[in-house]
Amino acid sequence: MRALKIVVGGYAVSFPLGGQVWMLMHFLNGLTRLGHEVVFVEDTAEWALPFDPIKGYASADSSFGRRAVGEAFESIGFGGRWAYNSIFENRLYGMEREDLERFCSQADLFLNVSGVIPLRDTYMKAKVRAVIDTDPVFTQSKIEKDDWTRDYYLRHDRIFTYGCNIPTGSTGLPLMGVEYIPTTVPVVLDMWPVLATPGRGFTTIGSWDSKDRDIVVEGRKLSWRKCEKYEGIIDLPGKLPGVALDLTMSGMRDDAPRFADHGWTVKDALVISKDIWAYRDYIQNSTGEFTVAKEQNIQLKSGWFSDRSATYLASGRPVIVEDTGFGTYLPVGQGLMTFDGADSAKATIETILADYPRHRKAARSIAEEHFESGKVLTNILKHCGF
Repeated sequence: MRALKIVVGGYAVSFPLGGQVWMLMHFLNGLTRLGHEVVFVEDTAEWALPFDPIKGYASADSSFGRRAVGEAFESIGFGGRWAYNSIFENRLYGMEREDLERFCSQADLFLNVSGVIPLRDTYMKAKVRAVIDTDPVFTQSKIEKDDWTRDYYLRHDRIFTYGCNIPTGSTGLPLMGVEYIPTTVPVVLDMWPVLATPGRGFTTIGSWDSKDRDIVVEGRKLSWRKCEKYEGIIDLPGKLPGVALDLTMSGMRDDAPRFADHGWTVKDALVISKDIWAYRDYIQNSTGEFTVAKEQNIQLKSGWFSDRSATYLASGRPVIVEDTGFGTYLPVGQGLMTFDGADSAKATIETILADYPRHRKAARSIAEEHFESGKVLTNILKHCGF
């Protein structure tokens, strides 16, 4: 494949937390390692005030995000190769505007990760325009009900989704004329080396509640909220004496002391995620990941698998998660296991611990086969015609 000029559009300065920044770093570093010339661009919309994890709220001031993302991108050789256009501060940060516009006008591909930035004419000059749906089911629900969202996605030549089962029609979601292409998340494996340490317990990192993202499908309310799922297994630590179970979530509020009383080790996700290296260290020094999934993906079996879980696998840390239908393309049973309810969760954790070295090896093998950035990104580029 010839060297391409690629513009990656995304959302990092406005949400400068570990998982989000790492997801984009894998795209940028992975494409660069394939020999392509890559530039990252982020552009605010009216709703996208940049979040500052130190202050704990969003405002027009993007200084924290710019500093954090600038340092992160510098670590992968991306200094001077990113741009942040802030309508709130009336300024373009990073690259000079004329350099950005020149690169965009010559670009072979505009790769829009998550579909959150405005589709300005400058970015849409690329020969091929592709978007990646990173929040399946919720995205399809919006496309069905909102003409603006549907038009936004259809302005792209290729539409990828992390909901790998959605293109088959098996979920029952209306596709609304959109031809989805399944893809997994890319992970640059050597950025997540396997450590010899046994791990400090089962962990996860996420958001506790997101009320505004619940949807209704065929009269059924399908929740996006992790808090509801954890209520059903609140007694799990008591069933596993001696096993550390972390709940590292943002926004737990009054639920935090109640879950701590039931034996969970409750931590604030913002404390860890505001530093991308602390975020990686937390994952790499875990025994494995134990987490719930969104009811939307469980009920419809979308096939969604998170980028965070992929980095646990890359680190040789087994993943235990509720079943979203990813068994259609990922091997389940060693290194990656599913559960349904507290008793199943207990048995699955015990199974992992009974032969931990084998499950660690299997976890890394899954990452190498299914999430290695070179394989994933080459496949995306082939679907884009390159």
